[in-house]
Amino acid sequence: PLLRTNKKMWLPVHSISRTDRFEPAYSFECLPNHNYVASGVVVHNCRYCFLPGTMVLTDCGFETIEDLFASARPTGNPEVRVVVDRKALTHRGRWRRVAKAFEHFYSGRVLEIQLAGMPSIECTPDHAVYASINGTSVQKLRADALTAGDRLVVPRPEAPSERGMMARWIDEIAQNEGRGTGAAMTVMASALRAARAPATEAYAFATIGEIRAKTYVGPVYNIEVEEDHSYTANLMAVANCQNFDISQRRKVEGIDVEPEDVVKMTLEQGCQGLAYTYNQPTIFIEFARDIGMAARKAGLINIFVSNGYDTPDVVAEFPKFLDCITVDFKGSGETEFVRKYIGIPNAEPIFDTIQRTRDTKATHIEITDLIVPQVGDDLNAARRLSKFVYDELGPDTPIHFLRFHPDYKMNEFPWTPVETLEKHCEVAKQAGLRYVYIGNVGGHPLEHTYCPECGAIAIRRYQFDITGWYLDKHNRCKKCGAQLPIVGGLEKTFKDDRFYSVLHHR
Repeated sequence: PLLRTNKKMWLPVHSISRTDRFEPAYSFECLPNHNYVASGVVVHNCRYCFLPGTMVLTDCGFETIEDLFASARPTGNPEVRVVVDRKALTHRGRWRRVAKAFEHFYSGRVLEIQLAGMPSIECTPDHAVYASINGTSVQKLRADALTAGDRLVVPRPEAPSERGMMARWIDEIAQNEGRGTGAAMTVMASALRAARAPATEAYAFATIGEIRAKTYVGPVYNIEVEEDHSYTANLMAVANCQNFDISQRRKVEGIDVEPEDVVKMTLEQGCQGLAYTYNQPTIFIEFARDIGMAARKAGLINIFVSNGYDTPDVVAEFPKFLDCITVDFKGSGETEFVRKYIGIPNAEPIFDTIQRTRDTKATHIEITDLIVPQVGDDLNAARRLSKFVYDELGPDTPIHFLRFHPDYKMNEFPWTPVETLEKHCEVAKQAGLRYVYIGNVGGHPLEHTYCPECGAIAIRRYQFDITGWYLDKHNRCKKCGAQLPIVGGLEKTFKDDRFYSVLHHR
């Protein structure tokens, strides 16, 4: 099945999640737009935001989120289900594939947004919706920032053929309240057919009559949609964001563990080591250090994915446990970009951290650089960064240029063009760097590691997976015999069911 996205496109639903602790609640994920249409409104598929009964507009019609979940395929993670062949309507009137669906237990305040002639929406207060305030242009706002009289967005299909498809669905709903749509969908169909609400070429608008707050305890759901990161819930356009389930959690979850417990779990899963990521690992440096030291004793490796904004005292702890660090730049560390979008005066403290880490001679360093189109893609900035890496770390230091995709508070920017990433890679190679990669572009030739001597593929990759290993036991190129600066060999620890919930550990 497909869902309608805010870009006026149909996207396949990839996954759905459900919780049954009190009453069932559902969410699903559409790729690549991260938004879909539920009960007629475009919703951003950030995690854990809707209750059962929310209608999602898919390429199969209007479906309740619980029906979508019931027909989806379970995964190793009980909070996530995979949806096969579904697309959602995003806020741009496009259909985009649903990537993931999430379920979460929630206890707290929810909002019921009542609309004139349309189904109401129930969501958590910080859920993002698309709205027009006092006749202004459409923007993404938190639900708790809305007031009576504001207008929510109803996306319109991009292509005339898709608009005809929507019209047929409306007729079908009006004639037959089956398929779980209920009387609210008949009201919605009548409202759309009569075109009582203001409309533009891209959107129709539903006026908010009243917003009520109430307490809710139970499961809530959401989805992630590719590219547009939005979807349609109860006919209204709403938003999602990548990594929302870990970066914007509504409550602290987990279990109390000692460092030895983390090491035990890692060994039980047959892993080679631990990567400390998403949360800046130096925020919990004492705990990370204690885990890392125990892990090193057990023969495990430790990797930090860091923003590099670390103090000298923190760097001094690295030799005790840290094997590798990836320092993650944004926009090549260009001053105007980091001031506006990161909130720091400049990137000098990050460069200082890299130099201090280098001087310990104990931790391997790699560089990643998120290239943000229009505002963080300056080639001169990339040239300066590449020269720094070459001069301070050496030509064998890997550098990865990552593709940006619009999420959360930066939905106004497009995906980074692949050509832009390729130009950045060329700049890095011109600076003398020998291991230059493109990230977040599955299937691109620059995912692979190439022998710097003969140019043959040494390690073939597809996204996170190694699909070919063309080095001998001493990590020399099998074609020309050149020695590559690689430590260790290929480990066959990959498992399809590789998601492990610590909540079930005990």
